[in-house]
Amino acid sequence: QVNTAMHEAKLMEECDELMEIIHQRKQVIAVKIKETKVMKLRKLAQQVANCRQCLERSTVLINQAEHILKENDHARFLQTARNVAERVAMATASSQVLIPDINFNDAFENFALDFSREKKLLEGLDYLTAPNPPSVREELCTASHDTITVHWMSEDEFSVSSYELQYTIFTGQANFIS
Repeated sequence: QVNTAMHEAKLMEECDELMEIIHQRKQVIAVKIKETKVMKLRKLAQQVANCRQCLERSTVLINQAEHILKENDHARFLQTARNVAERVAMATASSQVLIPDINFNDAFENFALDFSREKKLLEGLDYLTAPNPPSVREELCTASHDTITVHWMSEDEFSVSSYELQYTIFTGQANFIS
């Protein structure tokens, strides 16, 4: 019962720590998303202001053009029409400001969240067990004056990358570990 209680407490502690990490990361990512939203809204507000200014200038130019069209004096008409035509050409050249810088469909493409790897790891979360020891294949083992070769086999489902073999040579004066 004591052993079970210790393991249950350890489980709760580890799971609480995982949830705290997830909670902290969630907050950090949420802040990044909000900051990006604010930046994009500022940029859009600036674009809207630029478009409004352009619209106001265009409206003034249209009103001036309509007023010039009502002019009966041909000389005066030609004189003012040239000025208005130049201003219309400048306004048309600067109308590229009206093209939005932000593609609304890709506004958060930098925030593609993929938790598939983490989900897979969490779904595979289980009690850790040590791998079974290998079985030594004595028929393949050899020994000579300065070399020992040991062959073994692991029947465990875990992949063991390596085993360490230590041996002691007794020299009569001191033990030598290699």
